[in-house]
Amino acid sequence: MRSFSQVFAVFSLITVLPLSGLVFADTNSLEQRLDDLEQQVAILKRQIENNNEDAKAQASTTPVITANIKDGFSIKSPNGSFNLKIGGYTQLEAREFADNNKEELGEASSILPRRVRLIVQGTVAHDFDFYVQPEFGYNNTYSDSSGTVSSAPGAYGVALQDAWIDWKYFPDFTIKAGKFKTPFDLENLQDTRYTDFVELGLTGNLSSQRDVGVQVGGNLYYDWITYAAGIFDGAADKENGYGGYNSGGDTNSRNGTGRIFITPFKGTGIEPLQGLGVGYAASYGKEKGTDLPTYVSPGQAPVFVYNAGVYAAGPQLRTEPQAYYYYKSFGILGEKVDDYESLQYKLGNTIYRDKTDNKAFNVQASYVLTGEDASYNGVTPRHDFNPSSADWGAFELVGRYGELKLDSSIFSEGFSNLNTSISKENDWATGINWYLNHNLKLAFAFEQTKFRRGAPNGLSTDDRKTENLFTGLAQLSF
Repeated sequence: MRSFSQVFAVFSLITVLPLSGLVFADTNSLEQRLDDLEQQVAILKRQIENNNEDAKAQASTTPVITANIKDGFSIKSPNGSFNLKIGGYTQLEAREFADNNKEELGEASSILPRRVRLIVQGTVAHDFDFYVQPEFGYNNTYSDSSGTVSSAPGAYGVALQDAWIDWKYFPDFTIKAGKFKTPFDLENLQDTRYTDFVELGLTGNLSSQRDVGVQVGGNLYYDWITYAAGIFDGAADKENGYGGYNSGGDTNSRNGTGRIFITPFKGTGIEPLQGLGVGYAASYGKEKGTDLPTYVSPGQAPVFVYNAGVYAAGPQLRTEPQAYYYYKSFGILGEKVDDYESLQYKLGNTIYRDKTDNKAFNVQASYVLTGEDASYNGVTPRHDFNPSSADWGAFELVGRYGELKLDSSIFSEGFSNLNTSISKENDWATGINWYLNHNLKLAFAFEQTKFRRGAPNGLSTDDRKTENLFTGLAQLSF
C-alpha cells in the first residue's frame, strides 16, 4: 500500500508541474497585454485632448460668418471684439400728381429709385463702432439763388449720407464723430425704412437733416432717459435732407444741438404707458452767408425760396418739443418746430435786417390691422407672406396732418416774394403699408396739400393750386 502511495505522488508531480508552468506563462502574457492596452489608451486619451485643444485654439481664431434676416451678411470674431455687417435697402417710388397739377407745379409723374443705400457697419477692438452709408439713388437738389422757385428735377449720383465712428467704452457716455443725423427732429431720427410715409412731414423743412460734428450721448436710468449733445459744422434748414443738398455759400459758424428724450414708464408694470416717450430738442448757432434753404411740398416740389441777395446774418435758434406713444397695435407721433433766424440784404446803400420766426408741426398716427405691435422702429409681421398657408404678412393704416407757416415779415420786408413763394402750406395724408416679411414692404398713400399764395407763374396773386399726390413704394432691405 505504501508503495502505491509513493508511486501516485510521483505521478502527480510529473503531471502537474508542467501544467503549472503553462498557467504561470499565460498569466505573465496577460499582464503584459494589459500593460500594452493601458499604454495605448493613455496615448489615445492624450491624442483626444490634443485634438480638443487644437479645436478650441482654431475656434478662438476662426471668424463666424452668417447670412440671415436680422444681420444681413456678417463676419464676427469669436469673442465679438471685431464685427463687420453688410446690408442696405432700395426704395422704388412712384409719384402720380393729379392731372390739373402737373403743368403748374412743374412736376411730372414719375417712377424713380428714391433711395438706394449700401450700409457697411461694424465694431473694431470691442469699443469702437463704425457706420458708412452711401446713397446711389435720386437726390432732390434745388437752386435757391435765382429769386424764383426752381423746378429742378434732382439728380442721380453718389452722395455720402452717413460716415461716423462711435467710442462706446462707457455705455452711458459714448462719443460719436463724423457725419450723421443731428439729434433734433423726432421723425427724421427714425430709420428711413420704418417711417410711416415715404417723405418726411413738413417739420422736416425747418431742421438740418445731417451734419458733420462730434456728439456725446447715451442712455441713463434703465434706458428711461436718452440724451445727445454735439457741436456741428452748422447746416442750414433741410440741408442734406435728401442726400446731397448743398446750396453753396456755406460760411456758417459752428452749431450746438442737444436733445433729451424720456420714456418714464419703460420696463414698469404699467403696460398701457410703457410706450410713452416725451422729449425736447434745441439747436443754436450764428449763421451767415447765402446758405439758405429751399422749402418743398410733400411731393418734393419746391414751393418757397429767398430772394437773390438775401443772406443769414446772426443767431439761429431752433426748438422742438416732441413725443410719441405706442400701445399694442396703435401708435402716434407728434412734433412742433420753431425756427428763429436773422436775415439781411442790401438794396442800394440801405441794409435791411429782420428776425424771423418760422413754424411747423406734424402729427401722424398708425394702426396695425393684423394685430402686430406698432413701434417707433417699424412693424415686424407675425407671419411672413405665404398664400399657401393663408399668411399675408402685416397691414398698417397710417395718417398724418401738418402745417408749415412762414413769418409774415419775410414778405413784408422783401426777403421773399409772395407771387412766387408760399407763405403757408397745410397737408393731410392717409395710406396703407404692407409688410410682406422682414425684408419686403409695399406702401400706398394719398396726400393733399393746400397753399397760401405762391402761384408758380410769378405774376399772379392767387394761391398755388392744391397738390394732390398719389405715391407708391416698393422697399427691399437686408
